Amino acid sequence: MKFSLPDVAARLDAIEGMLPKLERMLIEMQQGDLGIDTKTTEVDLVTRADYASEQCLIDFIRTHFPEDGIVSEEGSQSADEAERAASFRWILDPIDGTVNYANRIPGWAISIGLLFEGEAVGGIVTAPSLRERFRAIKGQGAIFNGKPMQVNQKAKLREGLVVTGFPYDRAQRAVPLCAALENMLRESGGVRRLGAAALDFCYVADGRFVGYYEMGLKPWDAAAGSLIAREAGAQITDMAGAAYDFFANRGVVVSNGRVHAALVQAAMPMLDALAIEI
Repeated sequence: MKFSLPDVAARLDAIEGMLPKLERMLIEMQQGDLGIDTKTTEVDLVTRADYASEQCLIDFIRTHFPEDGIVSEEGSQSADEAERAASFRWILDPIDGTVNYANRIPGWAISIGLLFEGEAVGGIVTAPSLRERFRAIKGQGAIFNGKPMQVNQKAKLREGLVVTGFPYDRAQRAVPLCAALENMLRESGGVRRLGAAALDFCYVADGRFVGYYEMGLKPWDAAAGSLIAREAGAQITDMAGAAYDFFANRGVVVSNGRVHAALVQAAMPMLDALAIEI
C-alpha cells in the first residue's frame, strides 16, 4: 500500500493550522514559572511547557485523526495494539531544545514528523521565537517560511560551517567527542553548537550549514528534520556511512552531499563512543 499525497498534505495542513495558537502559548509560558525538572541526567531537562505542548498536539491528533498512532518524547504514547499497527504514525517532540527554552534562549522548536508504514512522509519544524517554519512532504521538496529551499553547493568542508550537538552522557564520552570536534575545527570553516537537533537538520537543508553530525538522537529529534533535509537535497547516513535509521542508535551525519565523505571521515572518532564496527 502506497501513501497518498493528499492524505499527508491534509494532515500537515490541519496540524499547521493549530500551530500559531500553540506557539503563542509556549512563548508566553517561557516568561513564567517553567516548573523545571530533570529526566535521565541532571542536564536532561523537562518543563511544564513540554507537557502542555505535547498534550495540545496529542489532543488535536486524537480529535482529527483518531485512527493514527502517536509517539512523543514525554511518553504520551498508547500501548494499544491497533494504534501501534496504524498506517499513519506521528512522531512528536513538543519542545526540541528544552535546555534552550528553559534558559530563555530562542533556539528551540516544535518537531512534528509523520510516518506511513514506518517511512517518514511528512514533517514540520517550527521555531516560534525565531519566526521560522520548515515543512516537507516526501517527493515534494522542502520549504522554509513558504518558499522552496535546498542545500548549499559548497565543495569543501573548509568553505562552510558545521553544526553539532552533544549527548546528555557527554562526560562519559568526552574523549571521542573531543577528538571528532578537533577534526572538525581543523577541517571545516567553523563549528557551531545550537542545542536543537531539529533545527540543525533544517539549517543544513536551508544551506546555512554545510554539514551536521551528532550521536544520541531519538526518533522525535530526527523524524521531521531528517525528511526536511533529505527533501532539500541533503545526504544523510549514520556515522559509519551506512543508511540512516532514526530508530537506531548509530549517530547521524548530514551534508550537502558534496562534502559528505570528508564529514564522515572527520566524525570517525565518534564510532568509538557508539561501539560500531565498520
